Amino acid sequence: MSINTFLLIVVAFAIFYVAQSKVNTLVLNYGAARNIAKTRIHYVSWVLRSALVLILALVVSLISDLGFNDFGVFLSSVFAVIGVALFAQWSILSNVTASIIVFFFFPYRVGNQVKILDGDNSVEGRLEEITLFHVILLAENGSKLTFPNAMVFQKAVVIGEHQPTRAVDSKPKAQGYEEEVSGE
Repeated sequence: MSINTFLLIVVAFAIFYVAQSKVNTLVLNYGAARNIAKTRIHYVSWVLRSALVLILALVVSLISDLGFNDFGVFLSSVFAVIGVALFAQWSILSNVTASIIVFFFFPYRVGNQVKILDGDNSVEGRLEEITLFHVILLAENGSKLTFPNAMVFQKAVVIGEHQPTRAVDSKPKAQGYEEEVSGE
């Protein structure tokens, strides 16, 4: 290994350290601003840190001349073992991804009264926790309900008193209709 390769690897680790620090700070500040549970902040940080480690491993393998093909074989072997370990459930990966998206972009928080609209299978209750894989609701009768994060991401969620914030008309009203009705 040449000195240039060694220096590039050191620079890659330094960039990784700075990026990891910035990501952790971002997640902690965002979680504190939205009053998110520390456990949820912890696993979101862990998932993002794991992604940074994978990127670092890719960069180091390319710098050290292992090549993308060797790294690709290594990653595909790791993912094959993980896939078998998780019984090839790609829905688990989608739940983790949905959890990260829910953490940063969804308007509901722990403690909100929510209703997840899913036709005849709609569920409602007070939002107890948003875990890495599930949203946990506490129903009025005291039972705990779990709903996969990926499904929450795909379904409509009504927050509060279960009333939409604006009325949605299935048929637009003709202009002047209200005056005609009120004038009778």
